[in-house]
Amino acid sequence: MSSSSRIDRRVFLRSVAAGAVAGLGHAALPSTAIGARRAQIVGSGRIGDPLPGRTIPSPSDFGFAADLEGGTFVCSMFGPETGGFKGCTLMTVEGIVTPNSLQIFRGTATFSGKVAIFLFPDVFGGGPYLSLGDVDFQVTATLGGPGKASMILHIPDVTEPVGGDTGGYVAVGRIARKRVRE
Repeated sequence: MSSSSRIDRRVFLRSVAAGAVAGLGHAALPSTAIGARRAQIVGSGRIGDPLPGRTIPSPSDFGFAADLEGGTFVCSMFGPETGGFKGCTLMTVEGIVTPNSLQIFRGTATFSGKVAIFLFPDVFGGGPYLSLGDVDFQVTATLGGPGKASMILHIPDVTEPVGGDTGGYVAVGRIARKRVRE
């Protein structure tokens, strides 16, 4: 057997083995193999300018971490640099990322889940405050640092009342892809 046949055979056998393991799913992989390959998206900072035609002005502080097992998300507006959104003085959005919702393609990531929203005063319903729970959300994030990274927060139940999706360019902070190691 020539050396080129052995190389082709090795490549073939490696490909077959990788395909078989992929077909069995994560249950067939040892936990160290899963940890070595699992991606995570993390971000924290402050949203500044809106994305023209895609988000409304909504300066806010944000933080999130998501992987295939789920994660957390938080966004807040309070104080002189981020408060005053639509007339409210305090707003928080925090929630849980749904397992297996994270998708990363090139420099963009998306994930979804459920959030709770607290708004004071309630500038939409006229009450002293607004408190909602178990509300669907989706985030689309572009990786990078200040001026390059961006985040769009889409909450279907509130998009129309607030006038559009919130988010924009990251003014301070970073959104990055990390590898989870176990």
